[in-house]
Amino acid sequence: MKDQKKTRSAGFKKAITIAVLGGVCLTAAISVGSLSRTVTVTDGNETIKINTITPDTQSVLSRTGIELGENDKLVRTDDDKKGVNISVIRAFDVDKTEQPETSTFAEASAADSMLSAGMTLSNNESRSLAQALESNSSETEIKLSRYEITVDVRGEKITKYVPAGTIKSALDFLGVELTDKDIVNVDVNKSVQAGLEIEIKRVEYKVVTETQTIDYSTTYKDTDELYTDETETETAGVEGERTITRKEKYVNGEFVSSEELKNEVTKEPVNAVILQGTKERPAISYDYTYPGDGHLTNMSGIYYGPSGLETYYNLPMEGVVSTMRGMGFSADEYPYWVRDDGCKMLGNYIMVAADLSLRPRGSIVPTSLGAGIVCDTGGFIYNNPTQLDIATAW
Repeated sequence: MKDQKKTRSAGFKKAITIAVLGGVCLTAAISVGSLSRTVTVTDGNETIKINTITPDTQSVLSRTGIELGENDKLVRTDDDKKGVNISVIRAFDVDKTEQPETSTFAEASAADSMLSAGMTLSNNESRSLAQALESNSSETEIKLSRYEITVDVRGEKITKYVPAGTIKSALDFLGVELTDKDIVNVDVNKSVQAGLEIEIKRVEYKVVTETQTIDYSTTYKDTDELYTDETETETAGVEGERTITRKEKYVNGEFVSSEELKNEVTKEPVNAVILQGTKERPAISYDYTYPGDGHLTNMSGIYYGPSGLETYYNLPMEGVVSTMRGMGFSADEYPYWVRDDGCKMLGNYIMVAADLSLRPRGSIVPTSLGAGIVCDTGGFIYNNPTQLDIATAW
């Protein structure tokens, strides 16, 4: 039993040791991965890519097996993260009478080498590279730097590497053109830094004009030239106009704010004046003899009242009453009802039809059955314009 315990204990210790070693190896692998950099080396038409934790130029050349001639140059570009580009610029001899067998470089060769490495040179980089290649310096390595920046161009974000220099030159490098309507959140004359976030907003202003109506008021004037149930328009009301001018601000095409520039009355309203009558209508009394036996019957023959020929009709009166209500004859003052003798009444007046060109609606006329009010008309007027047709319930 003791031997079994010793065996288990030894096995357990061994498992712990393996786990610890595994964790150390994993941590080391993660650390190495985080330090590793991708290096692209371009030599003419040949491109080599390697991953290394020692990205210094000599170590890279040793690993790739590239050897430099006496006058050859290297152009090394480091971004601010993990990428490195090394371009080999080969020198060649040119015979000149004043300086025989002089080593020189072709600008086209240098540019082609950089393009092969997937790089586009800025104007400043091109000038720096040309000066370095033309100098007699013994320095082999020409160093350029690139920085990753984010630019929000009027709502569209781009993240790219740009060469060292001013922010303005970086925007030019990215092909971003500024206009007098753009505002930038940083000073474009300052130097580019890694992780820089630039925001460019297009600010535009529009002047808009809005017209609003101004209501007119209504005043009433009493006049003794009209009856109390009559009104007349002395002055028709006309709406006025107000013009408002605003300056609206838009950022990246979206409305942001508005500023009122002008608010003025461009057309004064004309107030309405309505005349309302104060004259009381005279009481109507009629002196006539009713031709009949004292009550309304379905008569035949010709009858004349104080206003002329009288006839009688029985039709639905809802439409006629509605028309009179629209003219101002309210249900309170002029209720519709049927008198005991069968006459259809509007208030205290018998409803009659007449020629409206002679007796307009609302006219009070005498009839053989009492005072009547003109509410309707009919085809009879073409034969007898002065005839009255009395509304009855029979």
